[in-house]
Amino acid sequence: MNVELPTAPGPRPMFGLGVRGNALVWMRDPIGYAGRLFARYGNVASLVRGPLRIVHPGPTPHVPSLRHARGAGVVLVNGADLNREVLTDHERYFMVALPGRMFPLGEPTERQRPLVRTMTGLFHVNGPEHRKHRRLLMPAFHKTRIDAYRDDMVRITEGVLAPWRAGETRDVHADMTELTLRVATKTLFGEEEGARGADLARKMQRWLECMISPGMLVPLDRRPLPYWRFLNLTREIDEQTAAILRDRRRRGEGADMLSMLLAARDEDGSALDEDELVGHTGVIFAAGHETSTNALAWTLLLLSQHPSVLRDLDDELATLRGGPPAVEDLARLPLLDAVVKESMRLLPPVPIHPRVVAEDSELGGHRFPAGSEIFLSIFHMHHDPKVFADPEAFSPRRWETIKPSVYEYNPFSAGPRMCIGASFATMEIKIVLAMLLARFWPELPRGARVDPRVAITMAPRGGLRLTLRPRGTPPRLHRFEGNVRKLARWPS
Repeated sequence: MNVELPTAPGPRPMFGLGVRGNALVWMRDPIGYAGRLFARYGNVASLVRGPLRIVHPGPTPHVPSLRHARGAGVVLVNGADLNREVLTDHERYFMVALPGRMFPLGEPTERQRPLVRTMTGLFHVNGPEHRKHRRLLMPAFHKTRIDAYRDDMVRITEGVLAPWRAGETRDVHADMTELTLRVATKTLFGEEEGARGADLARKMQRWLECMISPGMLVPLDRRPLPYWRFLNLTREIDEQTAAILRDRRRRGEGADMLSMLLAARDEDGSALDEDELVGHTGVIFAAGHETSTNALAWTLLLLSQHPSVLRDLDDELATLRGGPPAVEDLARLPLLDAVVKESMRLLPPVPIHPRVVAEDSELGGHRFPAGSEIFLSIFHMHHDPKVFADPEAFSPRRWETIKPSVYEYNPFSAGPRMCIGASFATMEIKIVLAMLLARFWPELPRGARVDPRVAITMAPRGGLRLTLRPRGTPPRLHRFEGNVRKLARWPS
């Protein structure tokens, strides 16, 4: 069967390996490969000129063409106008289920059945169904609810930082993971779910890592292949999430997000069923700590390399007199806000946003048949010199004079599907940074290597080790290695 492909130019299938070869190269270096394609073919470039499927929008019975197993081509896109068109027209450009190409196209096997609901949530629904689900979830993310989580964030941050000592070198990515996991389990599941919630979160991390394994290009359910491990983890996550939901339903409502989701009712009185609750809970939990963890780690790395910014930020944070910021304090810390914005611009925690074309369309002068996949490159948009002068530099002060549109700067996406937890994540990141930097200043040790791992999110591969200097002691700048050097300009 011939499959119509997008007309966007791109490389031919790799000799001997076909389209999977191109996909493998891209998976190994998504940002670098996209940059080379944009430089050669322009801001709308096919990953490969051939049928390929990387993601899937979930159940779409009204659009049969989206269920073609081989896919209809994958295109990388960069630019504010193109972002606006894709991110605002969510009837034409569908969001995708988090399991990606692993989401079952036909009737799932018994082993695949948990994939239909696990780690799906708002990513999984489109059209009127998405609008309904977002209405049901919004009360849990109202500003008054988010502000109420401030005390939990402060208490948990104090507990994580308490054993830290000046002079020691720590994997701060692991530490920030532990911290954000504890915040996520408390705010989503409640106090009772600390240990069980943390165990679930670690399984979700392994699930994400397994999903981007090159071995997943051949989804064979045989021990000990990646797909076999992936299905095992999916079943365990599904069972644990469902068990937490059932326990919470028996206990009655609390002050956490899960209780809000259980109590949510639409205008017609309908509630979320168990499949929908499992899907939403998994995505909120995974997204609720993974992106914040990575934003914190990258910000600490950048501050370790820019002592002058660190000193200026310390002067601003001194107005807190050593205490943790109250919610109202955060609006009075403009440099902290600029540091966080600039970090997420330079090294965005979510550098790529995927969509699937739901009906034959035209974008950027190219035809996209239904079923085509689009990956918006947020990283390359954030590094556009027409929008951000000297884009490779870490320059928080630029935010005193610029105000880019949400389609030029969108670490949390934009349009009707903007991240529902953006305010939660931003408050958490600012509180943690303010409290950490009041105690220690980060220094990258001599001989360090930092490589990004880019998939759904961008994280330091293998962690990020930083030495804790006493507050006020400027970090020494040592030359370091790693592919992160290609993503920004570094002083050392």
